[in-house]
Amino acid sequence: MSTSPRSLGKYELQQRLGWGGMAEVWKAFDPQLQRYVAIKLLHMNLQADPGFVARFQREAQLIASLHHPNIVQIHDFQIAGPPETDMPIAYMVMDYVEGLTLAGYIRNTSARRQIPSPIDIVNFFTSISLAVDYAHHKGMIHRDIKPANILLDQHNTRFNSMGEPILTDFGVAKLLGMSTSAVSGTQMGTPLYISPEQARGLLGDARSDLYSLGVILYEMVTGVTPFQGDTPVAVITQHISATPISPNLINPRIPSTLTSVISQSLAKDPNARFPSATAMTIALAHALNLPVPERLGSPTDSLNPADISTFFSPTSPGQQSSGRIPAVSTSGGPTFADSSQNLPIVTPALSQPYPAAASGGQVPSGQMQSPVPQTGFQSLQSSYSGGAAFPQSATNYPPQVVTQSPPPQAPSSPPFVPQPPSAQAGRRQAHAPTRWYIVFAALIIVVLIGAGLGGYFLFFSHSNTAGNILPPNAVEGHAFYVSSGQLADGAQGIADQLQVDMQNVQPPPTGKSYYLWLLADIDTTHKKDLLGQPPIQPPILLTNNLPVRPDGTVHYMYPGDPQHNNLLSATSRLLITLEAAGRTPTSPSTDHSTWVYYAQLPQELIPKDPTGLRGLDHLRHIYYNEDNLPVIARYGGLDIWVFRDTAKLLEWSTSARDDFDGTSAHYGQMHALFTSILDYLDGIPNVHLDVPPGTPVTADPNIARISLLTVDPTHQGVPQYLATDPPGDLDHLLLHLDQLNRAPDVTPEIHQLSVAIIAAITNAKGRLMQARTDAKQLFDMTPAQLAQSTAVPLLDDLVTQVTYAYIGQLDPNTNTVKPGVLEAHYDAQLLATFDITRNVPQRL
Repeated sequence: MSTSPRSLGKYELQQRLGWGGMAEVWKAFDPQLQRYVAIKLLHMNLQADPGFVARFQREAQLIASLHHPNIVQIHDFQIAGPPETDMPIAYMVMDYVEGLTLAGYIRNTSARRQIPSPIDIVNFFTSISLAVDYAHHKGMIHRDIKPANILLDQHNTRFNSMGEPILTDFGVAKLLGMSTSAVSGTQMGTPLYISPEQARGLLGDARSDLYSLGVILYEMVTGVTPFQGDTPVAVITQHISATPISPNLINPRIPSTLTSVISQSLAKDPNARFPSATAMTIALAHALNLPVPERLGSPTDSLNPADISTFFSPTSPGQQSSGRIPAVSTSGGPTFADSSQNLPIVTPALSQPYPAAASGGQVPSGQMQSPVPQTGFQSLQSSYSGGAAFPQSATNYPPQVVTQSPPPQAPSSPPFVPQPPSAQAGRRQAHAPTRWYIVFAALIIVVLIGAGLGGYFLFFSHSNTAGNILPPNAVEGHAFYVSSGQLADGAQGIADQLQVDMQNVQPPPTGKSYYLWLLADIDTTHKKDLLGQPPIQPPILLTNNLPVRPDGTVHYMYPGDPQHNNLLSATSRLLITLEAAGRTPTSPSTDHSTWVYYAQLPQELIPKDPTGLRGLDHLRHIYYNEDNLPVIARYGGLDIWVFRDTAKLLEWSTSARDDFDGTSAHYGQMHALFTSILDYLDGIPNVHLDVPPGTPVTADPNIARISLLTVDPTHQGVPQYLATDPPGDLDHLLLHLDQLNRAPDVTPEIHQLSVAIIAAITNAKGRLMQARTDAKQLFDMTPAQLAQSTAVPLLDDLVTQVTYAYIGQLDPNTNTVKPGVLEAHYDAQLLATFDITRNVPQRL
């Protein structure tokens, strides 16, 4: 860091605080006013940009006109030539704030698994949202909101124990005439926090700032940003076309209500995000069961439920999310849904209802109490990396700007509310952002499963209570299959890894270690496996040294074999033995006293099941292969088929609506999209019910061989036609879920998950039936009819129905979501979860 003295006008430059491709920031002293200031020197070749001087004067005046306690105050702006150079430079003088940036705070807390408390999170976003909405109302857009541009004033902790957040660099992006079309670190917002529309080359608007706030919220509650990669281009591409890992797969303590808020904040379509920053913060407070801070006032923004992008279903306050495996109770008492004990992620527990004041006292007017931050992550020794895969911008400079400020006040005018695009002329252009929002659906297949589920129990930990006497059937951990996504023919790359998380595990005695085994089914002789081969009989040794941390917890990931062979097809039971260290046996010891932990998936035959299967077999149908359809080469289970195909419908329906421009110029491509939609919904054997015989199949014929819907019940699923005309994937999935629910040895967690999935798939089925009706009517239209404005409501309804089928539908009256395929997909990936206990059978 440079400390050489310099002068700039009347200011004495004392210390360079940070620098980047477009600017550098100095701590300076104003001898006239006897105070420290921060000066931002803009790296601009003014001679090469003749329009810069006028733009600088205009934009700098607007920036300086912002007067808000949570926005750094600009005192002066000049264009001058310092003595040591002939090149004129532009600079801005602002308050100097002493304290960390939010980036530094996150590195010291969330990135180290020390998640701020819910109260701290709500207080922080209250201050920032008031600043953002104030600026938006004044017509100023930030366009580069990131933790490095948020300072934490250590001298002002009235509302925030971390320091009052102060937003810097408002409007600098526009002032510099930045174009985000170039993938250059010096010409665009920081890739980790950039909005999809900016990543596509647009300048961005108020809704872009709201997306960046959503990224910050995601990072604060998980410790990582939603998108990471080896290069800025890789991250930018993900912002445009990928969906992030569900935050509660990284931090299981996050309730689905909070996940829903994050998901809406990160919607690809700007219209689907919250209408204002304060609306987002109010929703955040409700999601955490905290009172809305009085500083926010009453919400004035209303949401159109058709614009809501809700990826995960919120639950009622105090209720456990349907479709989330609860944490293990170390006392046999309440699990994480109803206990605030031993919660390492966020304290109080995020899924716990909050009283008026978490500390037990009363909340002062307009303020929320902040308890002492918890440090439950400190005991975790994980290989998990909480940082970005490439360095953040060098503009991540430390302390800067602001003197003591008066208490923040709510803006006197209503916050900025973005207006939806016109549905009239220019329809094609108005819906362009939606297309990019939809494109991600085609990309999140099995690779996402492996990436997402790999972190599900990463933060799963309890304080060490080793030595407690637990009943032999007390659940002391979980293990679950993970898909790496390294796909090949058959089931390779699906359920090819295993993750184990336990607590209260005694360290192995000297000379011994824990051995982790996967075992075949209890009854392996009555049928072949789902690939048509006899089940593999020998046990599989995953490790001969299961590591136990000093606090008695276990977090272990078996990475799979080099061929990425599926494990669920060959195994369904788990055994942990305590044996002499350093051995590589082919099977567990025959000494029963060495068997210490055990778990199994449902093994018993289901009474009156017409298929004659066990719960385990139904799990395998859902997970990785459907053995009743050997003539159809479709890899993956029913879950991934439904997930992938519905996502494709969403892409096609949105593209068709975007193609409408009031003429018949795009009739051919729109007509082909309607055909593809019906190909997937009806299936090739039955699409003739909706299109004339001989109509060319425009969808992937291998995928379209099986329909999503059962449209001809007289043939589909009937035994004599099963090989060539199976039931629709939705009904087929519901069949297996229903039978799984009836398994006599199904666990309560699997039962709860399957019930939630059934509800989500049933909702999606009804929506897709209506989408089929819409697609049929659109298919039958002539070019002239499809060019008329009367086609627009039908196009809109098609998109609405498929959107609700895929991501669910928010009921604004009850603030609950009717889940869709996306929620069902995430829940389905947790069905094959082991409950690990000490209840080891006498025979294996």
